[in-house]
Amino acid sequence: MEMPEVPDRHSRVARMRQRARNRKRARARRAAFAAGAAGILVIAGMLGVAFSRPPSAGAATADHTAAPVVTPVAAGSPSTSPSARGVNEAAAAPPPSLAPPRTTAAAPASVTPEPTITQALSVAAPAAAAPGSTVDSPAKPTGSPSGTPFGGTAVAGVLYKTDTGVSSHFCSASVVHSAAGNLVITAAHCVYSDGPKSDVAFAPGFHDGQMPYGSWAVTKVVVSQDWQDNNDPDQDVAFLQVAPSPSGASLESVTGADQIAFDQGFGMSVTVPAYPQGSDTPITCTAPAVEFSSTQTEWDCRGYPDGTSGAPFLTKVDSSGEKGTVVGVIGGYEQGGDSPDVSYSAYFGSAVQALYQNATS
Repeated sequence: MEMPEVPDRHSRVARMRQRARNRKRARARRAAFAAGAAGILVIAGMLGVAFSRPPSAGAATADHTAAPVVTPVAAGSPSTSPSARGVNEAAAAPPPSLAPPRTTAAAPASVTPEPTITQALSVAAPAAAAPGSTVDSPAKPTGSPSGTPFGGTAVAGVLYKTDTGVSSHFCSASVVHSAAGNLVITAAHCVYSDGPKSDVAFAPGFHDGQMPYGSWAVTKVVVSQDWQDNNDPDQDVAFLQVAPSPSGASLESVTGADQIAFDQGFGMSVTVPAYPQGSDTPITCTAPAVEFSSTQTEWDCRGYPDGTSGAPFLTKVDSSGEKGTVVGVIGGYEQGGDSPDVSYSAYFGSAVQALYQNATS
């Protein structure tokens, strides 16, 4: 009788172990394959972020529209494209901690890779312009202009006391047109304090210690009653009558004269020739005469210290730069200002017009 075959128990155990090893290897291969595929997809997504987003993606241009693609830029690189430098860009972009990845290439739905640290840094809003930068914004003014030395004009000059000499000049003044040709305009505080100053002379065109148009003695000081009574800053204007030359010539016939105008408003550009105290060289500057109040004009130009009071505010300056139309004089509020960088003038309205008519009558 043939004996039945007995299964080889050891062989069967070996085969079971082999099958377990095979299953483990298969799982490892599938995991490796899945990891490799996921890695490829992550890399592809990152490349899409780097190469397909427009400059400053997610930010708005100056007209609040999405910035068009101009030139591909690397992730995190600051863009130099004009369309990405709009002044509203920094305000429109989210803060770095909230900014999503700036990408236009979506990853497959089955894989949504988390942004890496490098990506998180690269998706922050474009850096704002450094302090003081004027990128794509109007240039900010650096400050008011400054008075600059010049050769002087025949109609502008200095007031001085005859007993101390012209080098001790104390205020500025200028010739204004009149029928008699003998009229000078300045600030009231220069020539009237508890009465008119005496022994005052006017030296037109003074420069470098020279008086090319001579010296003209002041014979009459005309100021308003409000200035005499109260030193009203709205009336800080004076007209001076001067004596003719020894030959009988009028001042205006020698030097010429500025015109004068009233109620011209505010905001016009004015040129102001003036003489700082202690200097033999006149200065000039052009800047807007703006409204400080309804009765005072403000003019901002640096470098107008003591001695410049009474200098004329000139509009419509002629091509030679020597003559114009007087619409104010340094004076008024704070007697012309307590800073050499900001000057004032009483507004030339009906009161100053009446004063001028009184001085020419």
